[in-house]
Amino acid sequence: MCARSEAVELEVLGAEGSEARVPPRPLRLSLLELLGKLVRRDQPAPSHRRAKHNHRFRTFVSCENERRIKANNREYNAQFRYANNYIKTSKYSIITFLPLNLLEQFQRLANFYFLCLLVLQLIPAISSLTPITTAIPLIGVLALTAVKDAYDDFQRHQNDSQVNHRRAKTLRNGKLVEEKWASVQVGDVIRLENDQFVAADILLLSSSEPNGLCYIETAELDGETNLKCRQCLLETAAMGQDDAQLGAFDGEIVCETPNNLLNKFEGTLSWRNQHFSLDNDKILLRGCVLRNTSWCYGVVVFAGKDTKLMQNSGKTKFKRTSIDRLLNFLIIGIVFFLLSMCVFCTVACGVWEWLVGRYFQVYLPWDTLVPADPTWGAVIIALLVFFSYAIVMNTVVPISLYVSVEVIRFAQSFLINWDEKMYYEKTGTAAKARTTTLNEELGQIQYIFSDKTGTLTQNIMTFNKCSIAGVCYGDVVDETTGETLEINERRGRARGGAGRARGRGAGLLLDETAQGRSTPAAMRPASSEPLDFSFNPEYEPEFKFFDPTLLDAVKRGDSHVHDFFRLLALCHTVMPDQKNGRLEYQAQSPDESALVSAARNFGFVFRERSPNSITIEVMGNTEVYELLCILDFNNVRKRMSVILRKDGEIRLYTKGADNVIYERLKATKGDVKSKTQEHLNKFAGEGLRTLALAWRPLEERGFAEWKRRHHAAALALHDRDEQLDAIYEEIETDLLLLGVTAIEDKLQDGVPETIANLSMAGIKIWVLTGDKQETAINIGYSCQLLTDDMAEVFVVDGASYDDVNKQLAKCRDSIRVVNTFMPHGPRPSDAKRDEEPNGAVSGRGANVKLNAPAVSVVTFSNEYVSGGAHTSEPHEHANDDSNGFAIVVNGHSLVHCLHPKLEEKFLEVVLHCRSVICCRVTPLQKAMVVELIKKSRKAVTLAIGDGANDVSMIKAAHIGVGISGQEGMQAVLASDYSIAQFRFLQRLLLVHGRWSYYRMCKFLRYFFYKNFAFTVCHFWFAFFCGFSAQTVFDEMFISVYNLFYTSLPVLALGVFEQDVSDATSLQFPKLYAPGHTSQLFNKTEFIKSTLHGCFTSLVLFLIPYGTYNDGLAADGRVLSDHMLLGSVVATILIIDNTTQIALDTTYWTVFNHVTIWGSLVSYFVLDYFYNYAIGGPYVGSLTVALTQPTFWFTAVLTMIILMVPVVSWRLASARARGTLAERLRLRQRWRGAAPAPRTPSARRARRSVRSGYAFAHQEGFGRLITSGKIMRRIPHADAAFSALASLPGKFHARPSSPPPEPKAPTQNLDTVDL
Repeated sequence: MCARSEAVELEVLGAEGSEARVPPRPLRLSLLELLGKLVRRDQPAPSHRRAKHNHRFRTFVSCENERRIKANNREYNAQFRYANNYIKTSKYSIITFLPLNLLEQFQRLANFYFLCLLVLQLIPAISSLTPITTAIPLIGVLALTAVKDAYDDFQRHQNDSQVNHRRAKTLRNGKLVEEKWASVQVGDVIRLENDQFVAADILLLSSSEPNGLCYIETAELDGETNLKCRQCLLETAAMGQDDAQLGAFDGEIVCETPNNLLNKFEGTLSWRNQHFSLDNDKILLRGCVLRNTSWCYGVVVFAGKDTKLMQNSGKTKFKRTSIDRLLNFLIIGIVFFLLSMCVFCTVACGVWEWLVGRYFQVYLPWDTLVPADPTWGAVIIALLVFFSYAIVMNTVVPISLYVSVEVIRFAQSFLINWDEKMYYEKTGTAAKARTTTLNEELGQIQYIFSDKTGTLTQNIMTFNKCSIAGVCYGDVVDETTGETLEINERRGRARGGAGRARGRGAGLLLDETAQGRSTPAAMRPASSEPLDFSFNPEYEPEFKFFDPTLLDAVKRGDSHVHDFFRLLALCHTVMPDQKNGRLEYQAQSPDESALVSAARNFGFVFRERSPNSITIEVMGNTEVYELLCILDFNNVRKRMSVILRKDGEIRLYTKGADNVIYERLKATKGDVKSKTQEHLNKFAGEGLRTLALAWRPLEERGFAEWKRRHHAAALALHDRDEQLDAIYEEIETDLLLLGVTAIEDKLQDGVPETIANLSMAGIKIWVLTGDKQETAINIGYSCQLLTDDMAEVFVVDGASYDDVNKQLAKCRDSIRVVNTFMPHGPRPSDAKRDEEPNGAVSGRGANVKLNAPAVSVVTFSNEYVSGGAHTSEPHEHANDDSNGFAIVVNGHSLVHCLHPKLEEKFLEVVLHCRSVICCRVTPLQKAMVVELIKKSRKAVTLAIGDGANDVSMIKAAHIGVGISGQEGMQAVLASDYSIAQFRFLQRLLLVHGRWSYYRMCKFLRYFFYKNFAFTVCHFWFAFFCGFSAQTVFDEMFISVYNLFYTSLPVLALGVFEQDVSDATSLQFPKLYAPGHTSQLFNKTEFIKSTLHGCFTSLVLFLIPYGTYNDGLAADGRVLSDHMLLGSVVATILIIDNTTQIALDTTYWTVFNHVTIWGSLVSYFVLDYFYNYAIGGPYVGSLTVALTQPTFWFTAVLTMIILMVPVVSWRLASARARGTLAERLRLRQRWRGAAPAPRTPSARRARRSVRSGYAFAHQEGFGRLITSGKIMRRIPHADAAFSALASLPGKFHARPSSPPPEPKAPTQNLDTVDL
């Protein structure tokens, strides 16, 4: 297989047109430059201008940068060893599981340490403990981890098998054979059928549509649900579906090697002594879905891991939590602490043996291995004691810690899976933890990177309101109170303005109303029901509209209303289709489909189109219009027009961005423009996407002259697009305003509240979307990422490095100015002076909105925040809404922002912004942005998305969350957690994430405490046993201390503990803040726990030792024996552990009671069973101790000394600087439930910032319609065609001219001059 060098890749992909060879450069810099050149790259030539012969193809001569494929020739292709179509994401097989898994586990430092320890314990000369004390915990850890890894890999095998066993039809010897996807190979010709996933990256050969067209949906790749057009070569299209011809096809393809660039493909096809140029318009990528095309054939170019989908998926990275990384560091520290104790004991032992021990060899004989010389004998004994103490005190490095952590995480994962409040009934989808190793990381998220389409929005556009001839339609007004009602479609109810102001309480009241518990007088059920459109045989049951006045105007024949809907039914590029006897539409964008659908439901039904006619049905009457011209949409024009003739009258209908249309309106008297402008402001303030409609009559003679010049411009060889734009400008003038539409891009339920709560929790939210800038900004306002109370909203859209550099510099300067002169936010009085009467803010440059916040953050009384509830949080001002900034970055600008020279400046700007929106970004750019924040901020990141275009981002982030949406399951399969709706994210983080982090931190603090309290007792005993490595406790007690006596209580703590309820966690998002700075467990907390444990061990040993040393019982029996002392210390240790965990537990369940008190009882039961039933060496020791008053006095005295300081410290800390959770618990305990904070409403009014045009970002397909290329060869367009991909072209902005007055507001974010 040909190798690909970096230098050649740069030369071919990035240096087209350059003769000089580019020397090798760093990979990161090369990739960034490559992306920049691809973004600015001219679009490929239209299909009808494609070359058919040798003079327009690109020859690949370098073996290092080409792939050669012969169709239907497996033998030839096999020599290159191209990847087959088999997908493998699993790690193990049945044979390799055991060795590979053990190898992985022993790469963990702790496991390897205990394996070495086990080997040392097998040497009798240095081991004072049986090997079973280490073998049992080690085997338990390995077995539990192996079972978990096996289960995870089994899930991967199942997912792989599901994909690999999909069926594909492949040509074999001229006949179609059904095979598995995994059997498809490079060079095979396969057949795809409608609504079928593309099995591999294929070169389109033929299709069922005219001129070799086919239509695909690329939501799995780029998140866009609008359909795109692909067209094969006319020479191969002639083969149709003739299996014999296709089976004999022997073309040779020379193309680029596998890469992750979704919008680029270069190659040539050699067939029948001709060469044909190949580009991206002829390629169908794996993951796409064939739509509105009965069948198509293609030859496989890339398969399996070489496909662009898999190349964009990124590598699966082993993810570890920040607590895991901290634990690894702490374990190393504990090992050094253990070694230091062993070294001290070694030196002390040598000194003791040399000074004292050598004189007691009669009673304590030296081992035969030890030399008789006192000096050398003491040295040898000391060296052996080093290993002995390493074995005795090995429990200070807790192997059971890893077992307990895995069990706790596993149980917490089930609590997430079983949470009914994250169950989505509509699709029957529950939340699922797809990994069991990252739960506590959910409680430390600092940055969220979210996709837009399908994640924040439903990608469903609805016709919400409109304004016709100065009359607003769509608002439902209560006849009793005169209030405008807010419709709640889910319940079919309405909510008044007063109810909205009451927030959450009003929602509860309405819920009760729906159940018949109360009946507020303001409710008027009749007006809140959707209108009945059943009079129209073509109506759509799912269409909802609530204002009856518009339907009444249609029925009574209002001329303005009829003209309005007639324009919606005529001015578009939608294609009709009949499916199962029902009329359906295929549009290039969901916005355009929503408008045509609205006209249809009100009785203006778009029936069919041909290259020169459009047929509609108006209230049952058929009207046929002659289509004279389509003036197509593009991003510069932001409008589209059609010119139609009917009954000898020629009309031009136009729809587009409101500011663009207003500039072209005819100067007329009347207040229609001003009223419509007010309605525009109102619609934009509600977050709706606005569109203006206008028309003008045309004279026959004038149109004929214009048409002649239009035809000449269309045939121009140079500057064709510029000439067409100028011709369009001539006729789109002196327009008459008809009205405006307001479309709602429906957010998922609860998105604004979720984002508001997450922001209050101190989490910064970035939206990374492939959608256009205007749409992303609109959604930003709708979901409250962008608000009017922000000091400034920046837009970075420079096309070159210098432009982006200047824009970032101005952004940085503006931030410094605002922070210098308004450090605590603007004064409301300043806002009033700066605001214009119509609600717009004066000034375009700075765009500073000096008004009071419209959303209240969570506020607490002095009683809550006094004493450190807020002062302990260093990032308090960072989350202050009053001085927030936001930035919108375009994809082609992001390429330069990620350049190493601009990286720091870009970071300096975005890190001061409360919200960041990156639009028109590629999947790779999403991952690069996530990596940038991870690297520069060392912050915990979360990425959430629902499509295959989000997979790279999901894998790059610390936590990946997939939404089970309408864009397939690729994101879910790559994610760590899956949920059904974005609103469940706040419960996943603020409840489960926070609880998991809180529980894990509490568990770790207690675990280290009890282990040090247990282990360091041996160190204190060393001073009284000649540093001989004699243990204080029984060997069996040492073996089962962490497994039985203290394991279950701490596991119950780690699984069920809560400081506050789930409702309180959601009501007070500030409770989430400690996780950002790791306040609950860090190096300081670890040192506190270990010092507490060392102090406990000192008290536990010295008080019983002092009591029982030379002690006598009442009957004169000696009590000062080693076994009795060991039993007493062990018993008081268990009592102390039980008391300590009881103090640590704030949420008591049945499991806590059973495990805590049961463990205390089990200690006595197991001790008696082991010593009496099995015959342990400590038989009778505990019985003697319990029968003596000395033991009870010693136990009470020891517990008082241990517990009084702990209780006193906690009470003093809670009173002096109690946390917010402690104060909330105290309030709930003494004063009832905590007050609910004020939460923002779902829809917030904003002023006039809107992105006018609600259409897809690509050029329309007007040229294909009028040319007839996409039409059938019969007069009527009987079958549906989806929206077509844009015809490429270059457009330049028209020189601005002074707009007439009055005009629609032009303060659009995409035109802000930075």
